[in-house]
Amino acid sequence: MTYEDPLSVRHDRAFARIAPMLWLRAGSVGRVIEEVGDEGWDVAESYGVLRDLDKMPDFLGRVAEVETVGTAFIVTDSDAAFQMACRDLPSRVTPVRLYESYLNNFAINRRS
Repeated sequence: MTYEDPLSVRHDRAFARIAPMLWLRAGSVGRVIEEVGDEGWDVAESYGVLRDLDKMPDFLGRVAEVETVGTAFIVTDSDAAFQMACRDLPSRVTPVRLYESYLNNFAINRRS
């Protein structure tokens, strides 16, 4: 585990460093999602990550297509947005909320 610079986390530059933890939490199967990119979401074999809630329909469609997805990480501080995403996920998928504030708090100025 590393501590990341808050600015890096806020701008998704540190996502690749926390990505292995998400992959482990999702069962350690398939590809590691190392960045979410401009699309605001990505789906691998066993899990997906949604950062841009405006892209939720595309994310949910892809999760529905990939029948092996069992975990969806939803990045939001909003209870309502998280509940909306949970409501529309397939029943086989476990939603996990990643608080934006948690990701920001996880980041402590790193010097290397």
